[in-house]
Amino acid sequence: MIFRLEDDADQQIYAKHRVDAFSFYQSLSKLLKHLKEIYEDQNLIQKCRRKYVALKQLNKLFSSFYSEFTRIFSFLNYDNIILMNDIQNKINNRLQNVLSVCLIKFSLLDKLKIFLQDVNNKQ
Repeated sequence: MIFRLEDDADQQIYAKHRVDAFSFYQSLSKLLKHLKEIYEDQNLIQKCRRKYVALKQLNKLFSSFYSEFTRIFSFLNYDNIILMNDIQNKINNRLQNVLSVCLIKFSLLDKLKIFLQDVNNKQ
């Protein structure tokens, strides 16, 4: 897809407009829906940033936590590297411990999610 957006709108979609992005736009209608959600509520980005900073898994199931994590970061312009680092600090201590002794180095958020989901389901 070719986009003709500028300034803030272009920055909002930057992380998700590439096909190799973690959660790229499947259609133009999804892109427009995302932009509509952002620009209908002028404070949405600030709210999402606050929620993102405060988000912790704690006693939640990983799947519930991850759903909230992806919902929030879909409104933010964070790249995969930031998300990979952040999720490791936001998961509960049990998963952090498993990840710290894991010999696998994850380069994609989706692969890390699958690993953490599997560990969470086994425990």
